[in-house]
Amino acid sequence: MRKVVACVFFLVAPLLAQNHVLDGGPPGAAIGPSFEASAGYVYLSMAMPTQRLGLSGVDANGLVKFDSRWAATVDSTFASTGNVLGTGHNGDFLSFMAGPVFYPVVRRKTEFFVEALGGVGRVNSAVPVSGTYYLGGWVTRPSYGLGGGFEHSLFGPFAVRAQGGYQRTTFVDSTGATQGQNNLLVTTSIVYRFNRGAE
Repeated sequence: MRKVVACVFFLVAPLLAQNHVLDGGPPGAAIGPSFEASAGYVYLSMAMPTQRLGLSGVDANGLVKFDSRWAATVDSTFASTGNVLGTGHNGDFLSFMAGPVFYPVVRRKTEFFVEALGGVGRVNSAVPVSGTYYLGGWVTRPSYGLGGGFEHSLFGPFAVRAQGGYQRTTFVDSTGATQGQNNLLVTTSIVYRFNRGAE
């Protein structure tokens, strides 16, 4: 009888141990950050002395998501327009920004986020001076912005993102002095998610 009990113990014990490992998952499994990259269309409403200018262009973004609530992003925007304020001078906007991202609302397929960014912005513009004369050129200065939006999963690793925001930049007025300007941006992007380890 003892031999039978011993045999049963030695046969059943490994099965129980295996079942425990399968149910509990591998101990100490590491969960790392997830990575996203996106590219899309941007519309920029730029404040100028007498009116607002509409510029259009492209936006590229990289994001590292540490968990379901927090991420860090780097963002680059280029937008342009022609014949600034009737001067015949083409204008463009280029910025490189980075900062934290917070997700206050997270659903299974849709996430809402807010972000605060800082970096550098270059504004190439022109302002009329007198008659047909104008002052044109570019100014590169520190820049900052605030924004928010949502991201919705499509299929596989792909998602769509829509966002709006405010960005503060600098331009030169007709006297040659630098002036701050308040810009509004609207962006729509296609997102590729490399992995979802943080979720």
